[in-house]
Formats: sequence, C-alpha cells, structure tokens
Amino acid sequence: MNKNNSLTQKERIVYVVIAAICMVATFPGRTNGLGFITEFILSDLHIDRTVYGYYNLAATLIGSLFCIPAGTLLDRYGCRRTLVWILSALGLSVLLMSMANSHIIFVIALMLTRGFGQSALSVASMTLISKYFPKEKLGMGMGLYSVLTAVFFIVAFWAMGTALTHLEPLHLSFGGGSRAVYSVTIAHWRIAWGAAGLVLFAVCVPAILLFVRRHVPATAGNDAPLPENATPDDISFTRALRFPVFWLFALSIAFFGLVNSGIALYNEDILAERGFDAQMYYFLMVLPLPFALLSNLLVGYWAHRIKITYLLAGCLFFTGLVKILFPFIQTVPQVYAYTITLAVSGGGLTVLFFIAWAAIFGRHDVGRIQGVAQMLSVFASALGPLLFAYSKEWTASYSPAFLLCGLLNLIFAFAALIIKIPHQQKNCNI
Repeated sequence: MNKNNSLTQKERIVYVVIAAICMVATFPGRTNGLGFITEFILSDLHIDRTVYGYYNLAATLIGSLFCIPAGTLLDRYGCRRTLVWILSALGLSVLLMSMANSHIIFVIALMLTRGFGQSALSVASMTLISKYFPKEKLGMGMGLYSVLTAVFFIVAFWAMGTALTHLEPLHLSFGGGSRAVYSVTIAHWRIAWGAAGLVLFAVCVPAILLFVRRHVPATAGNDAPLPENATPDDISFTRALRFPVFWLFALSIAFFGLVNSGIALYNEDILAERGFDAQMYYFLMVLPLPFALLSNLLVGYWAHRIKITYLLAGCLFFTGLVKILFPFIQTVPQVYAYTITLAVSGGGLTVLFFIAWAAIFGRHDVGRIQGVAQMLSVFASALGPLLFAYSKEWTASYSPAFLLCGLLNLIFAFAALIIKIPHQQKNCNI
C-alpha cells in the first residue's frame, strides 16, 4: 500500500470490489436471501407461516438497531477491524441458523443474522468507500460499487439456488463394528446455509485482512483513525442530525425502500390487479436490471457535476410520478415504461444514498451518520409490506397505496429543490 494518505487508482478499484463483496455478504441477512430457505425452515421447525412473519418482523426491527453501534465502531476503530468483527459475527450467526432445531434458537439466529448482515455489514460496506475516497472520486466509486454489488448478488442468488437444487441430505453413522450406534441426517438446506457462513470466514475476512489498510494516520491527540481527506470543516455526528438535509435524504430514501419492499412482496398480485399474468411478473423481474445499472453509473458520474439535492429531486419526482400513474396502467407498453422509469429513478436513489453522507457532512463521523440512515432504511423496509397489505384489505385494491406513496414522493422532491446544504459545501456542486 502507499505510504502516504492517498489511495492509488488501483487501490481504489480494489476497495470498490472489496466493499461490493462485503455488501453481497449481507445476503444471508436479507429477505431475498432468507427467502431461499424459508419453506425448509417452516417445514423442519414446524413454524406457522403467520408466526414466522412476526418472527421476521421483530428480528428486522431489532436488527436495525445494530446500525448505530456499527457506525460508532467504524468511526472509532476504522474499517479494517470493524469489518473483520462484523463478518466474523455474521458468519457465526449464519452457522447457528443452519444448526437451529428450536424456535428459540432460530429466532436468536434470525435476529443476529438480520442485525449483523442487513444492518451492520451494510453500513460498514458503504463506509469503506466513504472513508477512503476523495470527494471528486466518490460519485464514480459508488456508481461502480452499485453495479458490482448487483452483479455479485446475481452470482450469490445463482450459487445458493444451485446448491439447494443439487445438494442431497448428508447421512452420518457413528459406532463400531457391524452396527452403528446411532445415525444423523443433515438436511441439504442446512449444508448450503452453513457453507454460506463458512465462506464469510474463508473468503471475506481474509480479503479484508489482505487488502484493507490497517489504519490511516491518526489525528493529533486522538487514537482513532482519521478518515482520508477529512478536514476541520467536517461536520460532527450530532451536528449532522440537526441539519434538515440529513433528514430529507434519510427519510425520502427510507420511504423509497418502504414502498419498494411492499411492491416486491406483492408484485405478482399487484400486476394481476392491473390485468397482467404471472408471465409478465417474471419478465419484469429481469427487465429493469440493465436500466438500473446504467442509472447507477450515470448518477455516480453526475454526482460531482450536478448539485446532489437536484439529483435527489429528479429521482424522487419520477418515482412519485410513475406511482401516481400506475393505477391507470392498462397496456403492455405502459407497464414496461413504468418498470423502466422506476428502475432508473430507483437506481439513482440507491447511489445517492451511498454518496450523500460523506459528500455533505465529510468523513470524520460518516460511519455513525450512515448508521442512523441505514437504521431508518431497514426499519422502513420492514413496514412496507404492511402498507400494501392494509391497502388491499381495507379497499380491495393496491391503488390507494400507490397514490399515497406517489404524492409523498412528489412532496419530498419539492423539498429537495429548496433545501439548504451546510455552509461549507456551498462552493461545490454537492
């Protein structure tokens, strides 16, 4: 590594790859990841589907609280140590879930997997780039990070799907002579899930130890690492929470996650209400991907050239517009336009969520700042399905939920146009 405080271009690329790998390592703690083994868990542990839903909701809400200590550890001890701790804890949690044989053990493992995976490791992954990248490189770094994360998630989904499809239960017998004293059968899903936990120890932890710097030079009189390019003008954690711009970014993007989680869970039924069949549902799971990835790169490129609140306003405006128009969709081209527009605006919001905190408030306390934002995002995503479920239950339609969400997005977009950013950033585009 360089002896000075700056990363080389090659090192920046390596850090982006490592950060993307860490984000994909949250796979066991995410709804999409847990979805692979949900049916096996329900069957093996004899858990009622409704009870499982409450277990998952409680674990997600409690797990969201892990974001706060994760951010504090990142700011105090640096990314290298904290990532190793979080990845190790997540690995143990995943292994515990693979061995769970009772409701109590499963719920504990689920809470820890949600907490260390979806919450803590997500914060640490984003912070790795926020701490080390200079402001002028942050946008493209986060854009590339978003693209790699999406590609790596596809690989992770394929690997887990392949494992669950091809693995067989493992039968072990113990004893001597011609007769076994006892035998045990390990379900194939437990083998696959346990292997995912081992990958965290065998691949992710060594990658951090090999490629992430032990520390960057410390501030005078302070043993905590000084983030690269931190300046005396960096805004402290407590001050950042007093700026309306923090709450605008945090709440508007958390609300996007809330709506997105509700749509993702009920999308087949949502499309059926508009007259589209299951084949359309499956096609629309693939169609948005290239448009979202292109949006990741474009918004990352524009982030240092266009005022970041204007980018937020644009993404929120189109997100709100298509949601208001969705209840009136009737044709195939219209549903394609809706899906592509939502993918482009959603891809932009994703990158802005990664960029905003270091770009606006600096790097010194970015771990804790991102921790609060991620906690709000996880909390909101847990509540999203309830909004759409109640809309369907109370009105026999998802349309009221879409109209309400679209209107709130437009309000957020207007606020982004007039919001003020901290004084020391006025002389730059962000």
